[in-house]
Amino acid sequence: MRDGLKEIFINVSTNETRVAIVEEERLVEMFIERPDSERKIGNIYAGYIENVVPGMNSVFINMGEEQNGFSHLDEFRRDLMPKKVLSGKYIFRSMDEDILPAEREKEDRRLEKGNKVLVQAIKEPIGSKGPRVTSDITIPGRYIVLIPNDHGVKISKKITNHSERRRLNKLVKNLIPEDFGVIVRTAAENKESSSFTNDIISTFNIWKKIVKDYKKTDKPKLLYKDYDLAASIVRDIFTEDVSRMVIDSKELYEEIREYVKNNAPELEKNILLHDGGEPVFDKYYHINKDYYISLSREVYLKTGGSIVIDHTEALVAIDVNSRRFMRNKSQEENILNLNLTAAKEVARQLRLRDLGGLIVIDFVDMADQAHRDRLLNEFQNFLKTDKAKISIEKISRFGLVEMTRQRLKPSITQTIYEDCPTCAGKGIVKSKESIAVQLDRWLKNYKFNTKSSVVDISMNEELYNFLNRTEKRLLHEMLIKNWIRINFNINNALSLYDFRCFVPETKEDITKKYMN
Repeated sequence: MRDGLKEIFINVSTNETRVAIVEEERLVEMFIERPDSERKIGNIYAGYIENVVPGMNSVFINMGEEQNGFSHLDEFRRDLMPKKVLSGKYIFRSMDEDILPAEREKEDRRLEKGNKVLVQAIKEPIGSKGPRVTSDITIPGRYIVLIPNDHGVKISKKITNHSERRRLNKLVKNLIPEDFGVIVRTAAENKESSSFTNDIISTFNIWKKIVKDYKKTDKPKLLYKDYDLAASIVRDIFTEDVSRMVIDSKELYEEIREYVKNNAPELEKNILLHDGGEPVFDKYYHINKDYYISLSREVYLKTGGSIVIDHTEALVAIDVNSRRFMRNKSQEENILNLNLTAAKEVARQLRLRDLGGLIVIDFVDMADQAHRDRLLNEFQNFLKTDKAKISIEKISRFGLVEMTRQRLKPSITQTIYEDCPTCAGKGIVKSKESIAVQLDRWLKNYKFNTKSSVVDISMNEELYNFLNRTEKRLLHEMLIKNWIRINFNINNALSLYDFRCFVPETKEDITKKYMN
């Protein structure tokens, strides 16, 4: 594979589809979709305003999903579709008429509970927070993105050739209908008018159907569902710089080949079927092994050293450790080389884990300002392949780099892992000695408040054995000190670090009642 080219591998199993993106023979991105967590980004809904909270600059919309969508109030008001745009009457401009940028028509933006609105999901739900939505609707095709209630043509910044940008602008602006704008995507470079005509007509027809269904419905409803994971990857990522796409499902292979044949026939030869034998994610670049190693808390660098990635409530902290990273150079040069190696791996891990929000990276401190500047420049270059929006600050005097990365969905670790039921995601649990002290306090509180001399307690067998050891006499001392009889019940379904207390007669769970 030539440098810079991508490869895409798709694995389909009974209840999961995984898409791996490989660049320069290294896994850089992984997408996972399951039936119980289908993507919502791109879906368009008829919604009803549930609540307007000016103090929080927020509006909440009932879309008929489990969680209400939310948006920033000022943005939502600004981008709200005018009634005339939702009338469903459109005309195509004359081929000879220029489209000039025009200001959006101003109208009353008063929002109240119960107002019917057209919204589109732009971020997936994360935890207890519902999907982020917008009233600025876009409908993506392969080569263009159609934008109702907009004007003019915007060209992808990744198309840098000025003459090509002018050609695309002139070609596309005469194809779009009135009161619509268009974003020309990177895949459109060097394409002829027929590619855009098909794309604009298909996206325009989708919009017309959305409007028709929106006008008919009187309740929250999904009006348009965007492509599933595999199809969206083909539409958005499968371009000329992808050397091959390997799929291990015959059915999906045929579907994708048919789509590409109709929309980008020059790429059909790059689609390959993996038909049995060694699993596709094991055969190519050891994707499975690399993936799970890469999701460890500590990731080791090939040249020595490591990076440690920790999640907190407010941010992601990444620490660079030197460990065995030593070369026959000065200490400052060794540290610079370590930091440069770590910066490349950090950029890869951000994409692979799909980390978002505030991220703080603790590089090994360097005294030389020139070395600091070089590290920051190299790190920014490594981040250029990341499609997420990124904002990065200069290296602080403590060697810290603060940055933010666009978060559109839960990170990949949140998708494949759950919080530990024992430690609730903290990574630590109380020692058995601490549990013994906690039980002793509970018995004291219970005896003081109820004057009862008997209680039923359930616990794990291992915890019971620890308390009942002759040499420790912990349980014996609790009984004597609190002058209480305990009816024990062994329940190995309970954690080793947990116990439950019940009233003997009623079997009422009173554990929390006397815990403090």
